[in-house]
Amino acid sequence: MIDTKEETFALSVEVDKDTLFFDNTVGALQDILLDSKFEKLQNAYLDKHCQVFDAESKENKLEYMPIFKNWVSLIEKFITEELTTRVKGYSSEKFSEMMKKKSDEITGDVFDMLMSLSDFEEFRSLILSYKAEKAGKGIKLCTPTK
Repeated sequence: MIDTKEETFALSVEVDKDTLFFDNTVGALQDILLDSKFEKLQNAYLDKHCQVFDAESKENKLEYMPIFKNWVSLIEKFITEELTTRVKGYSSEKFSEMMKKKSDEITGDVFDMLMSLSDFEEFRSLILSYKAEKAGKGIKLCTPTK
């Protein structure tokens, strides 16, 4: 026998489509950031350019900006392609609008990655951390620039 109280409750707890879209997109972003394809892409880019960045200098060199802009293009393209396949009806415009309203709901790695796409200092911190991590292991894994 069906309990009508339970059935009524289940119907009244319906999640609105925007919240579902936002939650699915953030969840997919988390999965993308943990995906080995993303890690390989990120590490290859950081490795290729880490020697250009100088942790000792507070001055930002002119050559940093093209590296940052290429980073933004590369990662945005990758993430957009992945989200389009993982989230039904994904729209970067819709997600951007929702992020403005729900920015306090995004934390951790997802927030840091999104910040590295809009804030040069966040990117600089990321690449310098990568460089320091590689140097700390005693292995020179960063490819010297020519």
